[in-house]
Amino acid sequence: MTREHSKKTEKEMNYGICLMRLLFVFLVVCFHFHANWDYYPPVYIFLREMTVPIFLLIAFYLGEPVITGRDGSKKLSRMKRLFIPYLFWGVAAWVFTYGMQHLLHIKDGASVSDLLWQLMLGCVEKVDPPLYFLWQVMLYTLVFFLLYKLINKYAASVMLLAVACVCLWIQYDGRATLFFKTFRYEIMYAIGRIYELVPYAIFGLAIAVFGVDALLKKRRTVSAVALTVIVPLCLYFRDEIFERPEQTLAFSGVSLFVVSPLLFLWLLILPFEKLPDFLKKPLKLISDHTLGIFAIHWPMGKIFDILYEKVTGTSYTLTECFVIFLISFAISYIIGKLPGRFPKMLVR
Repeated sequence: MTREHSKKTEKEMNYGICLMRLLFVFLVVCFHFHANWDYYPPVYIFLREMTVPIFLLIAFYLGEPVITGRDGSKKLSRMKRLFIPYLFWGVAAWVFTYGMQHLLHIKDGASVSDLLWQLMLGCVEKVDPPLYFLWQVMLYTLVFFLLYKLINKYAASVMLLAVACVCLWIQYDGRATLFFKTFRYEIMYAIGRIYELVPYAIFGLAIAVFGVDALLKKRRTVSAVALTVIVPLCLYFRDEIFERPEQTLAFSGVSLFVVSPLLFLWLLILPFEKLPDFLKKPLKLISDHTLGIFAIHWPMGKIFDILYEKVTGTSYTLTECFVIFLISFAISYIIGKLPGRFPKMLVR
């Protein structure tokens, strides 16, 4: 969700990436608050499951020049752009939750222990559990920094692709998932999901390192047509084509492993730059605030819980999810307009 500044400006301005950010950050809201799965087609459910894989693909595709490069100042800047929002929003969400529970006399609210777990792993249900995504990105980034410093980037990328295949085997083996299910929520979902999610960070890097997107764009029409046939078929027939693991922490399985990179490449190479300006401008504006929407939507959902006298995690309609999305964007936009660099680091 964070963006790197590099010479590869075409990556930054790729409107396919903007579209993915907008679509999938809305689906993140739906994933967390819209539980009426049975009333919608399986494609919608599958797309909701692809939210975190797609964002990891985007983050490491865009971050590849910094991760595989030798510029230490850019590496430090990337870590700051990840850690500062992670720390700020974790503390802010805890303060908000802690204040609301005392103001409204809510029982079983957030504790100081919850704050510590949130800061350690980013995944406390009573605080702001979606922030575990930033924790995962920071972890993978540090490991990749070290690996690419020690090994040629092409050899390192091949090694990482092999690791991704091992992770897929672990997912279907199931014993690791059963093991992590014995731990408390924070450990199970933050650490236990590493072997489910790190393949998508690896794929994002590999696409950039080996120039897969550039190769497809050389035959853009043929590639776009082929992926336009393949991706929808995989989305629609995924249960018939792919076998699901018996055990999962939400992001396991060969279907996500195969279809997420294909969907990413499909939307990456489609000619969205030909969209009219009246569509491109709001698309870019909202997608620029993906981080802010992502961080704010969970506390905003808690406000809805209070207004509707519900418990966090219960189902809202798609319209209510859209309202949460819009309010989160509005707050992010206002924060981004505040003077100085710090507010912009929190939301963009």
